[in-house]
Order: sequence, then C-alpha cells, then structure tokens
Amino acid sequence: MTTDTRTSGSAAALKGSWEALHTEAVALSRQGNDEALAKYGFLIERLAALPQARRAAQDERLQRILDQSVLGLQSHYARRNRLGEMAAIDDALFEILSEDAKSLWRENQARAYWWQGRRDEAAGIVRSESEDLPFDVDLRWLLFSILIDDDKIDDADGVRQSLLSELQRLFRSQGLSDSLVEDVDVQIQVKERLTSENETNQVSLQFGLLHFLRSCVELERQRWQEAADAFGMAARVSDAYSDRWHLLYRPLVLNSQGRLAHRALNRENSSVSQGFWRGLSGYYSGDRQGAATEWRRVTQVPLEDVTLSSVGDWILSHYYLDAVQPRQASDEDSTGRSATDNAEQGGNPDSSDFSDELRQGLHVALNLLGQQNTRRDPLVLGLAALGWGVGGHREHLHRNLRHAVEILRASLQDNKLSVFNWYFFRDLLSPELFTEVEDFLRAPKNWNVEPSGA
Repeated sequence: MTTDTRTSGSAAALKGSWEALHTEAVALSRQGNDEALAKYGFLIERLAALPQARRAAQDERLQRILDQSVLGLQSHYARRNRLGEMAAIDDALFEILSEDAKSLWRENQARAYWWQGRRDEAAGIVRSESEDLPFDVDLRWLLFSILIDDDKIDDADGVRQSLLSELQRLFRSQGLSDSLVEDVDVQIQVKERLTSENETNQVSLQFGLLHFLRSCVELERQRWQEAADAFGMAARVSDAYSDRWHLLYRPLVLNSQGRLAHRALNRENSSVSQGFWRGLSGYYSGDRQGAATEWRRVTQVPLEDVTLSSVGDWILSHYYLDAVQPRQASDEDSTGRSATDNAEQGGNPDSSDFSDELRQGLHVALNLLGQQNTRRDPLVLGLAALGWGVGGHREHLHRNLRHAVEILRASLQDNKLSVFNWYFFRDLLSPELFTEVEDFLRAPKNWNVEPSGA
C-alpha cells in the first residue's frame, strides 16, 4: 500500500470549506512548497479537536479529510526528503486516525526508518503489522525488500518460509499433505476446488508469491538457474506473474546471464521489449554490432504500435543506438558554445548536439510528460533526464531526476529510482555526469565491471 492524497477534495469544493483547504495543502505539497505544512497543521489541529461523532457524520466525511491530512503530512516530509521529521511526527495523531489510515501510517513510518538506514526498526514495524494480515502481499513484499536491502538474505527467505507455513495450514484444511504445498500441479488442483472467484484469485496470488520470493532469493545468491525455475513456477500458477517475465529477464541480462535471459525473453509478449533487452544482452557480451541491429529494429517500430508498458524500452533503444553509432555532431556548435551552454538557453533537443536517435527518444519522453497533467510518471521523468544528460544538458538532467525522486518519495514508493536505471545511466552518461547523479539511483549491491560492449 502507498499513501495517496490525490483522491481527496473536489474541483467544486466551496471556498473555505474543509475540502478546499485540503486541496490547497495538496497543491502546495505537489509544488514542493513548505507552506503545505502550515495548511496540514491547521487542518489536523482543528479537525482533531472536533468530537469523534461529528467527524463520523455524513459517511465519515471529516474523518476522511483528517486521515488524508495526517498522511499528506507524512507524504510532504517524504517528498522533501525530511525523513527525520517524517519519522518523528507526534504519535498522538495516530490515535485519532481510522483503522485503514493507521495501517498506512505504520507502513509510511517503516519506510521513513528504512530510508534513514534504520532497517531493524523498519522491519520490526512491518512484522508487527503482518501478524494480523498474514496474506497481505504489500506488507510481505515490503518486509522482504527491507531485509534484502540490509543484505539479510536468510532472514528475507524467512519471509517466504512464513508464507509457506500459512499455506501449509490451508493444505491441511483441504485434507492435503502439507509436504505438497510447493508442488505446482497440486496448487492448481487446490485452486480448482475453490468455489469463490475471489478466493481463487487470492490463493493463486499467494502461490505465485511463494515461488516469486524464492526466485528473488536465488537471484540474490546468484543461483541463476534456480531463480529461473522458481519464476517459471510462479508464472504457471498465477496470472500475476504469467505476463511479467521482465521481473526475471531484466536481472539476468544485467548480470550477464544471456542464455537464461533469452529463454525468459521468449515469453515476453512485446517485440519492443524483446528487442531492447536482447540488444542490451549482446552489448554486455561485447557484440556491439548485434546490439545495434536489435535496437535499430526497435526504433523502426511505429510509435502508435508501441504499448505503454514497453514505451520505455522503445525510448532506451534510441538512446543506446545513439551510443553505439559514430556521432555526427562535434562537442561544440558553430558558435563555439558547448552543449551545456545550450542548456542555459532552455535546452533544445533539436539542437546540433543531438543525434536523430537521441532526439527522437527524448521527444517521445517529453511528449509523454506533457500528456500527464496531474501527476507525472517518475519512470518517464527518469528517461527524459537520461536523454538530456546524454546530450550534455546538465541542468535538465538534474532537474528531471530531482522531480522523479520527489514523486517517488511523496507516493511512498521509494526514495530513489529503481536499480535498473543505475545501469542505463552508468552505460550512457559520461563518468563525470554519472558521478553527479548516482545518488538519485538505487545501486546494485553486486555488479560487474564495465560491460564488454562499452
């Protein structure tokens, strides 16, 4: 679960109403304006002072605004990377929240501790929350992620083991031997016995998660074949994984496990994603020509035929193709100004320091951002930042990355861009620029030396 304060308020809210005040606070927070703190503080103080019965009236209208204000306060501190203040919000506020908001509060506090490096405290909160919600996928994954980040692989595997114990109880209730709980054929039979569609979906998700967590543990231990086998079982038993083979082939490609990665890529439905990641696999093995061939095929796919889920790979194919082809432009334009100087004039992707491939990829990223009026996608912002950086536009590189990370923090998703981005920025930026922005990226704990194709 993540905090989402966007659903509150209304465009038609009366001026001066509680809803209007909350909408103002949300708008200020999105701008990164610390005046949001005063707005949230006013709402929390006034609403908390009201009798509980009044907050509960009209389908808990005022209680919802109070909940959203407290969670919005956490979100604003996270957006501004003020994690100490986020973690230190007065615990007395906790008691006036609804039950659902209390659960989100605890999760958010756990993330604040995690991002501060206080992983034991973060894990303790999530374990406590999980006791009453043993099948909550988000809580289980959050705990697993904290432990993996802390290099406690055995403890992370314990998260999987605890799920295994819960599922063994389910098997016993069905008159089945709990020794068969990880057998996919038996899991499918158990699903077929259930009469409720909702129950079937939930059980299917838990079976898939059991195998997926094993796959993640094996990846951490660099047992590549075992990781691939476990993910195959997750995909077979659960629709939640059957069309998400990127969760396997991405880490395999990035760890130079080309043979296994290509097997997983064969299950990918998008030819665009197949082409980009096959090209990257070749690039890392030193086959620059083969990589360029794959990326060129991707760039020839019409944009209207590219799905939203694979547009990032389409953009990256343009960036990487630019990297392996001889550059047509010099480092300085006809006036003698560097590419960084151009950034001071507004950063024009049509300027001479951009190749056709780089320009086309960046244009698509910028157009996508232009279509996202209310909330921009951190992934697309990261891609735009990378394009600007490859073109030498330092200011726009930093600005877009800061914005991307602020959005991730505000939504309590993460405090850095995902680990996959680290490889893309390392591959395509100059060492100097990469050093400047590396702190925006979640770095892999174990990574290879420079790719053979670089």
